Amino acid sequence: MSVRMHQVRPLPSAKRATVLCIDDDPIVQLMLEDIIAGAGADFVIVGSAREAEDVLADTHFDLVLLDRCLPDSDGLLLLRTIKSENDCPVIILSTLDKSRDKLLGIGLGATEYVTKPFNPLELSSRIRQLLHSHSDTAKPAANGVLEIAGMTFDPRSRRLETPGQYVILAPAEARLLHALLLNEGQLQTRDQMTQSICGREWSPGDRSIDVLINRLRGHIRSFPVDIVTVHRAGYLLVCETENAVRT
Repeated sequence: MSVRMHQVRPLPSAKRATVLCIDDDPIVQLMLEDIIAGAGADFVIVGSAREAEDVLADTHFDLVLLDRCLPDSDGLLLLRTIKSENDCPVIILSTLDKSRDKLLGIGLGATEYVTKPFNPLELSSRIRQLLHSHSDTAKPAANGVLEIAGMTFDPRSRRLETPGQYVILAPAEARLLHALLLNEGQLQTRDQMTQSICGREWSPGDRSIDVLINRLRGHIRSFPVDIVTVHRAGYLLVCETENAVRT
């Protein structure tokens, strides 16, 4: 069965948010068109995982609505690609409504798990909230370059460097490192980090911050800084010097 990709209607503008809808049900597609347009955003609609991967590689999105039961894949398998390419909130739309399905979706990085059939007004309200919060958290930091332990970190370019080495972090990793550096030596709870990095409240089973911490640790392993796990509480960053200085 062939699945076609819908044209963008209306064409995305520079000032409007753009939502990617991944769902192969024509009736749901029409509903999502009306909901997203009513929320004041542009949209792209695709009906398969392959089409979604092609679009994600070329276009920035501010939010993704993701069906779990796609004709060529389980939608959860797309979460890693979505997060790596766009770093945006993801709402899973699914007829699978068991608690373990919801926990799995949230644990893999989804922001919301909405069961079908959904209430259009409630979904529209949640889309507006997420687009607003993502716009706030995705803004480049204006606090300047941080210098600490012989390292410099520029939150605008997401570049962490010491003499002889540097790394460019992904947007969410950069926001996480920036928050940890500004609170060096102080415990940051998962709830605090989920609010500031992801723009939502933390809930049991949400492993988004843990996944980001592990990715960030991999990038900074050779730098003079360490992220310490505080059991059942959160994380704190430890450097060789005591204070970060803004320049």
